Amino acid sequence: NSTRWRVRKYTDRYGLEDCSSSELGSQTGSSCTIRSTTQYDTGVYWCESESGEKNHPVNITVHC
Repeated sequence: NSTRWRVRKYTDRYGLEDCSSSELGSQTGSSCTIRSTTQYDTGVYWCESESGEKNHPVNITVHC
């Protein structure tokens, strides 16, 4: 549909962020790309609509 979605994440180190708010992250469509991951990227990731609806949260753990 025409609703715009953004990829958001919550990590212990940085709290709540948009995927694209980091200089190492970018969002294309519903895909979040992190160009250089560290253990600090471990957290919960999800898609969120402009109205605040959240879909499909996933836990991602990064081991370095």
